[in-house]
Amino acid sequence: MGQQIDRRMYKRFRVQEASFAFIDNGVKILCKLKNIGRGGVSLITVANVEQIPEMFDMDIFVSGPVFYLKDLPAKKISEVAVSHTSFVNAFRKSQIGIQFGELTDSQVSRLEDFIQDHATIEDLSQIKGIYMT
Repeated sequence: MGQQIDRRMYKRFRVQEASFAFIDNGVKILCKLKNIGRGGVSLITVANVEQIPEMFDMDIFVSGPVFYLKDLPAKKISEVAVSHTSFVNAFRKSQIGIQFGELTDSQVSRLEDFIQDHATIEDLSQIKGIYMT
């Protein structure tokens, strides 16, 4: 099987440990950010979730009163079950690839601030053999 090519329009960056998101599905679904870029984000659900909607609004935040970005329009692109290896992680988890919808100028500016302040400078698309959702 050949190497998959990352066809994203924007670079993706790893995020710091304390970076999270809420998916709004009538109730807030807590997720851990895995990586982020101007065009979207990859999340890991933190607890059992029955159904992630196809279209939703999401909030991105850092633990504590450090950063909070509210109501980003989002579309689920992919969802893959994540295996767990311990009783502590016995919840059914998913990795979710998300594409941002049309963002306001203010949301773009705040998202860029988040990437600059809370993500690594390592561009994940430059890592040989890696494909991110």
